[in-house]
Amino acid sequence: MRLVVSWFRILPRASQYFRWGHEFVNAPDPTVGFAPGLDARLAARVFAQSGRVHIPAMFSNACAARMYSCLASELPWSVHFNSGDAAYDIATGTFTSMPDADRDKLVRAMHASASNGFQYLFKNYAISDEHAAGRRMDLYVMRVYEFLNSPGFLEFARTVTGVRDIALADAQATLYEPGHFLTCHTDECPGKGRVAAYVINLTPEWQVDWGGILNFVDSDGHVAEGYTPRFNALNIARVPQKHSVSIVAPFARGGRYSITGWLRAA
Repeated sequence: MRLVVSWFRILPRASQYFRWGHEFVNAPDPTVGFAPGLDARLAARVFAQSGRVHIPAMFSNACAARMYSCLASELPWSVHFNSGDAAYDIATGTFTSMPDADRDKLVRAMHASASNGFQYLFKNYAISDEHAAGRRMDLYVMRVYEFLNSPGFLEFARTVTGVRDIALADAQATLYEPGHFLTCHTDECPGKGRVAAYVINLTPEWQVDWGGILNFVDSDGHVAEGYTPRFNALNIARVPQKHSVSIVAPFARGGRYSITGWLRAA
């Protein structure tokens, strides 16, 4: 049974705040913070029943808009994929300049792996690693990462999940373009202290037909629940839990942007 939650705050249509061509008004960066009226206890009741929760209108409108503008126009993306347990990153420019035959061969190998095993292909920017190295500290996503590790957000995460041991959050920015995907997995990784996975959705306009759906899979192999990447919504899901991101359709009008990572115990 799907649990439906009523929320009293409705985010105005994202089109009121954005233009599709990535045109933005210059303004001082807003402070990263929760939207007024956010109800952690309501989210905790949903999470306790299903092990996951979709929380709309997570951040202030100005904050969410600035997050999106940073992802859409400021990050040096890399193409991120795996081969077995090994992860690889290729700068976007390097990937697109590969000979067509070599690039097609690489993508075909990923598709072959995805047909019967764990495989992913999308673009990313390693926020946690870059912050730890002190690189590009001017980026607004660095302020978001700092907020995710602030006492206020960590206490919010403990309240929602019911896990008092949460001590930190890691983060990466992700961009799923047409043809990108993440096959079914559980996020379980012994020794990493992963309590829950989170996704901050930052795509202003998205249609379910475009794919990119965060699907949760039950023990019978059925999709138990799916979350469309609604703008300025936070998804939190207990680890381990089977889930995937469905392939983005070739007719999707733009990319699927998010900040994602794990809430970790010390």
